[in-house]
Amino acid sequence: METGAWQATLPCVTLSLGAAQAVLASAALAITAGAAFDAGTSAPIVVPGLRTTPLQALLTLGTPVERALPSVPYALAIGKDEEEQWGEAAALYQQAIADWSTSLRLNPSTALERAVQKAERERQRSQQLASMVPARPESATAVHRAISLERGRLYRTKLMVVRAYTGSIPRGLHARARDAFSDALRMTEKAKPAMQAEVYLLLCATHAAADRPEAARVALAHVTRAQREDPANALPMAICAAALDDLPLALTQLEGYVVRQGGDMRMDPFSLRDILLANDWDRLRGDRRFESLFARVARY
Repeated sequence: METGAWQATLPCVTLSLGAAQAVLASAALAITAGAAFDAGTSAPIVVPGLRTTPLQALLTLGTPVERALPSVPYALAIGKDEEEQWGEAAALYQQAIADWSTSLRLNPSTALERAVQKAERERQRSQQLASMVPARPESATAVHRAISLERGRLYRTKLMVVRAYTGSIPRGLHARARDAFSDALRMTEKAKPAMQAEVYLLLCATHAAADRPEAARVALAHVTRAQREDPANALPMAICAAALDDLPLALTQLEGYVVRQGGDMRMDPFSLRDILLANDWDRLRGDRRFESLFARVARY
């Protein structure tokens, strides 16, 4: 893996490690103008009179949408997401939306528009998690299977957004997503194998994003070749492949999914945009084939 390092100073306030990393990442963006971490480089952030502490980013980040522009409220929201303080995170995302929306009105740009869209989507997810009732592991009804699967999707997405913004792996969110998907699998033990394929593929992506490739491949091994080639599994297959750094396969699967769903205009631009903003594709941004898939949602 590539390694990037930067130095940062922590202000004299109480912040969790995740929140501190997020704020420092936002400050680093202000200095580097949105550049991704580069191996062997450092961006010093110095506050007079405060001690400097080195932080390591051990992940290849690609080009996350939200790293294009600095925002302290967004950075704090990321920290609250990592702490699972969902209500506070939603409020901070709203502040980031307000700030970026003001800038967008004054200086319209694709980067600002995407940042506003991503912050709004993360605000919605944080609100969903805040309103979810506790899991009931003893229940295996269709409703609770659906809830466990949706909970896993949300936790996995939050894992990805924290990872993309801070450059570190939020182990707590990984455990939450893993457990939710495991519950969904337990509840589908007597169901058709096809119902489990998506869960195993998302579990694969969850483990891979947490730097556990062996566990990811074990999850993937539960998905048969026929299920991997099933068009119904194209999107989760693309997510799993991207997490395992098989970018050609990820792009082929994503392309097939978007073309099948959106080629005849059945997929609305909002659904396309939701896929575009996902951190699963940060390593693909800038690729001509990838960008062409989402031409319908581009305004500029």
